[in-house]
Amino acid sequence: MKASLLLLFLNLALSSTTFPQENPITAGIAKLMEEKQVPGISYTYLEQGQVKDSFALGVTNQDGSAVDQHTVFSAASLSKPVFAYLVMQLVDEGLIELDSSLSSYYTYPDIQDEPEYRLVTARMVLSHSSGLPNWRNGKLKFKYRPGERFSYSGEGYVWLQRVVEHLKGKPLEDLAQQYVFQPLGMTRSSYVFLPAFEENHSLSFKKDGKQQPKNKIQSANAAASLQTTSRDFGIFLEALLSAKHISPELHRLMFAPQVPVDPKQGQDQELFWGLGVGIQVTSAGKQIFQWGDNYTFRGYFTADVENRNAVVYLSNSENGLKPVRELVDLVLADPQPACDWMDYD
Repeated sequence: MKASLLLLFLNLALSSTTFPQENPITAGIAKLMEEKQVPGISYTYLEQGQVKDSFALGVTNQDGSAVDQHTVFSAASLSKPVFAYLVMQLVDEGLIELDSSLSSYYTYPDIQDEPEYRLVTARMVLSHSSGLPNWRNGKLKFKYRPGERFSYSGEGYVWLQRVVEHLKGKPLEDLAQQYVFQPLGMTRSSYVFLPAFEENHSLSFKKDGKQQPKNKIQSANAAASLQTTSRDFGIFLEALLSAKHISPELHRLMFAPQVPVDPKQGQDQELFWGLGVGIQVTSAGKQIFQWGDNYTFRGYFTADVENRNAVVYLSNSENGLKPVRELVDLVLADPQPACDWMDYD
């Protein structure tokens, strides 16, 4: 599919939107979609910890089907905070301790032969300081000594997923439904592709506008396989920001810096990782964040932990993180050092 044809479908979808064009947020999203050639976006923002509004713009496929508030997107690494929220509930139950060796709960065959295997804890996994690579290339091996430094790792999350599944005797999807999706009313969310999503889900597009087939994943991955809408994720943010279903102490720990992203910056450091979320600490206060990048599905959320204002958006394009700062700025002011650090533009 040619990029010009993609833009034609995009312009038709934006011109036929039911949202009033005088709405500055909708108008801003539409302008950025056209400039950056992003076919579809699902966008939700919160004020004082409550979902204020949601917008759905653009198309889900080259046939021009419109995105709506029930359209399911692949959320990529926005999976991680949801899993961390589940893990915190299990910590509250006493099922698992943050600083106990994962090897004391479960023998993980993928890494058990590595000498530093017994050093890794749930705290290290959730703060991306396990020393594991993001994804393995061949045999799984440590890149760094566990606890030594920040090193983003999806592999660590999968390891912790296996521990949790072993301890509870249930697959991740069942646990997520039990602890997160059903209690919060997230009816369009799952770690696998459900039959209920068949009639209203988005396909995705490369930079040149070429449509990509949908990976209807059936094997849950705590780090990457979340299927959801921006409104459902906004409901999750309501719970996360208000410490719903987790203790105040664990809530405080989640948002407390555990490891600096770049220790070379010393006292000028603004970016850290907490437990399951990134943290940016600036003159404007503290925000949590996470980006998602599954190649042609890309998204982002950030939330101010003091006033609990937040924004989350999901896109169906390889271009989807290019306008991240501008999309955030529609409802949350700068500074946003996480956007500079990600460097998608």
